[in-house]
Amino acid sequence: MGAQAQAEELIQLVTQSMHGLAQEHAEQVTRGEGALLRYLATKHDGATAGELREALEVGSGRVSNALKNLEGKGMVKRVSSAKDGRVVQVYLTEQGRAAITARYQRLLRQVSELLEDVGEDDCAELLRLTKKVIDLSQKRREESVGPSRELLCSQSGGNHDRQTRLFGDHPPDPGVI
Repeated sequence: MGAQAQAEELIQLVTQSMHGLAQEHAEQVTRGEGALLRYLATKHDGATAGELREALEVGSGRVSNALKNLEGKGMVKRVSSAKDGRVVQVYLTEQGRAAITARYQRLLRQVSELLEDVGEDDCAELLRLTKKVIDLSQKRREESVGPSRELLCSQSGGNHDRQTRLFGDHPPDPGVI
């Protein structure tokens, strides 16, 4: 099997796996809303709609709809900036923080159960290979466009190290998300 066929199979398997985990429990938020909540919880509570649009790489209408839905569910609140009343910042509410924490804990439990079934040796191999793929991907990205914004922020002491937050040795602290 060639590299392209293997890539297609890997993408299909990962998508199928994540879709299956997400479907095991009815969510009170959509996947897009979850991404928005996760961003506020882990990156920048108090972000503007424009910052959310850029960070999540979606259109302004999509962000606007997600914010409207989440605000209706009591998970976020929009507040005019104290510095500039024309700027609206988005903050998690306690209910929003509780929802994203519960979602993370549920996913962590589900993946832990799966990995227990896989076995310790195979799990270690899966993690080793996943880290290798991510490292190679990062190197290729840097070679083609220069260091990523997240990497530059992390090297300069910023808290935007997305790769480490998503895939590194230190998962998000459930108390934070």
